[in-house]
Amino acid sequence: MIEQTKVVLVTAFEPFGDSDVNASQTILKRLAAAAPSLRTGTLPVRRNTVYQALTGLVEEYSPNAIVMLGEAGPEEVIRLELVALNHDDFRMPDNDGVVAEPSRIVDAGPDAYFSNLNVHSIETVVPVDDSHANVTISLTAGSFLCNHTYFLARHFHADIPALFVHIPCLREKTHTPDAFDRVTRSVNCIVQEITATLAASTPD
Repeated sequence: MIEQTKVVLVTAFEPFGDSDVNASQTILKRLAAAAPSLRTGTLPVRRNTVYQALTGLVEEYSPNAIVMLGEAGPEEVIRLELVALNHDDFRMPDNDGVVAEPSRIVDAGPDAYFSNLNVHSIETVVPVDDSHANVTISLTAGSFLCNHTYFLARHFHADIPALFVHIPCLREKTHTPDAFDRVTRSVNCIVQEITATLAASTPD
């Protein structure tokens, strides 16, 4: 499914709120089962420790790129997040009960970062057919842990290409197995494209 000549770290988030599952973690497990060599990790939905967890994975795997998965919305659309904002505004508590008021993530940091991957090119590699989920480019990753983690990745690991990918909030009770398959295939295409681009542009 995924053959890596360059290391792409793919992360997901643990469950949060009232849910005992997180669709990003579900899709990540499906990817990892199909490709045991894929470097993966689950991040905590905890403002005060998510950066340490991400950095630990970076130090462990020395990735050439990072793809972060998170869940957003019930519609079967995958959102490639072009921009990470230097802005927290939690509308719900994280798993430590922290509710971040509107504030900068990094006081001395820029207002925003763009992904340092070719998001527009990545969007085009996912087939537009019934076997894949639709993919679109989004200009905001929100103001919760998804955006928070994305900004920290771009700020503190600026030399590593990174992209945040929001996937549908899939649940077995409300979505068919085909919905999970479509999202998994699409995320696989995204990771394959990033891996191939890295291999083509960087000598081993």
